[in-house]
Amino acid sequence: MKNVISIFIILCFGTLSAQTIISDTESMLDDLSEKNPALNEKMHIDISGLSLYDFLNAVAVEHKINISADSDLDTKVQSSFFDIPVKDVFSFAAQKYELDVSLINDIIIFKKKVVKEVVEEPVKEKEIDVDYNVRNKFLSVKLSQDDLFKVSQKITDLSERNFVLDPEIRNQKVSAYVVNRPIDQVIEMIAKANGLEVKVDENDIFYINKSTQEKQVSSKSDRTTSTSRNTRNSRNTRGNVNKSAMSLTVSGQGFLDVNIIETSAYEVILDAAEKLNTNYVIYNNPTEVSATFKARQISFDELLDKLFVDSEFTYKKQGDLYIIGLENSKGLRGKRLIQLENRTIEAVLETLPSELLEGIDVKEFVELNGVMVSGSKPRIDELQEYIKQIDQVVPMILIEVIIAQYQKSNEIQTGLQAGLGTEARGNAMGVLFPQGDVQLGASSINKLIDAFNGLGIFNLGKVTERFYLDLSFLENNSVINIQSTPKIATLNGHDATLSIGETSYYFEQNNTLINSGLGNDILQSGTWKPTEANLSLNIKPFVSKDEQITLTIGVERSSFLARQGENAPPGKATQQFESLIRCKNGEMILLGGLDELEKEDSGTGTPFLSRIPVIKWLFSGRNKRKEKSKLHIFIKPTIVY
Repeated sequence: MKNVISIFIILCFGTLSAQTIISDTESMLDDLSEKNPALNEKMHIDISGLSLYDFLNAVAVEHKINISADSDLDTKVQSSFFDIPVKDVFSFAAQKYELDVSLINDIIIFKKKVVKEVVEEPVKEKEIDVDYNVRNKFLSVKLSQDDLFKVSQKITDLSERNFVLDPEIRNQKVSAYVVNRPIDQVIEMIAKANGLEVKVDENDIFYINKSTQEKQVSSKSDRTTSTSRNTRNSRNTRGNVNKSAMSLTVSGQGFLDVNIIETSAYEVILDAAEKLNTNYVIYNNPTEVSATFKARQISFDELLDKLFVDSEFTYKKQGDLYIIGLENSKGLRGKRLIQLENRTIEAVLETLPSELLEGIDVKEFVELNGVMVSGSKPRIDELQEYIKQIDQVVPMILIEVIIAQYQKSNEIQTGLQAGLGTEARGNAMGVLFPQGDVQLGASSINKLIDAFNGLGIFNLGKVTERFYLDLSFLENNSVINIQSTPKIATLNGHDATLSIGETSYYFEQNNTLINSGLGNDILQSGTWKPTEANLSLNIKPFVSKDEQITLTIGVERSSFLARQGENAPPGKATQQFESLIRCKNGEMILLGGLDELEKEDSGTGTPFLSRIPVIKWLFSGRNKRKEKSKLHIFIKPTIVY
């Protein structure tokens, strides 16, 4: 009802406030119209799509009225006015578009109305009214329906006295008013006033539970529910009668048989530690952690591992003492060096899943072939188990390579060349066998002509002394067979590279322009740089579980071509291929494909005559060449552990 009245009052005041602003604007414009009759002039206008800023300025210019409008008045105006005074139009615009209208020296000011945002103050959490005197250890409390957990937390922070609360009363509301009494008496008064019981052990720790009377009343009211639940539990345990949600028994060997259903981890730890006579310290109470599982013949350590799985709680063992609390607690962080036995630590960190590294610090030590891990015990155990699974023997693969290169070439050169030299040549000279390259001088040719001149009507005359005749006929055949058998070894999944070739050098000249003051001089310098032509082989093996080997093979062969100049770099021809194959351990495979066949048939000679059969051999030079090369690569991978 109060809220409705408040809203009504706000709406009334808001309406009155708006009406007041409008009436103030109208009265201000009425007063100004007495000084400036232009405000009383009637206007006829129909506008659409014009901004409010442009509209106000257009009206002011038309009727010669002094105004100042903010440039951010960009709202589009769509209205029609007929026989309306200018002051009413201004009043209408101020009301419809929520403008602040003011007056400075007969100048009308139009601005956007500034709306103040109402910031709600955050709701303050109720403060627990507790005061503690350190000198006399007196406690004062003023409680009214406060959470028991928050009250105990506040008292612990002030007095450094610890509390252990029954999970059933953790969120119970308590009320009490006690001033300046000893802390033990005050805690007992709070417990009695709210139906609780309190006990203090030899370490001055308060244990607060429900009172016996409250438990009896609760057990009577829940008797029907517990009976049905126990019946279901008895069925699930195959005939073993179990009247509670937690069953812990200890065997003669000191192991636990556990059967719990949605039971607080705190209760399980207390019961198990008591039955095993185990010493423990709890930094943080795991009352919010519950578990359901059944296990036989497990140790106390295994019980804690199962209780704290997927939780922020952990434990640490120091001698016979178990320390239990949150993972980020200072006393529960441990350190461990995890070393690898079968592989190197390099690149292992890059392969670790990100979820395994949460909450722990990992540092790599190459010298120790391991990592130093700092964090909670369960996280370290999980990381160590993962590293143990990937710490396997990496196979070594020995790769035998046989490279067989075969080259065969055949070349025939024939030709007859005649002409005039710079000087006279003597008799014939040259080689007839096994290759023909004969040079005939003028005297030899004239003797040959004289032998024909006496036959019948033939008279060929003689040639000049500088005349010569060169005859060549040559055939070259060559067969080159090169074979190499290198061996390389590599680890599984790593590259093995082999390169065989030659290196050639070329001269690179540098010209530097130097200004010596007398003119520009050019300083020349240069260096010899190498270039290589190789037969390179890259092999990456992958070994499967059944010892099948998958090979990724890349072959590249390059060779030098002719140089364009004496010091120019040689040309280079390159051939390459890639292949992916699979073979058995110790099986040899053959790679081919780099075969070349080069043919050349060229010649020079006298036009037309060099094309006539038989006669063309006297008036032309011919060159025929055929070259064939093959490259075969045999690969045999063998697994060597």
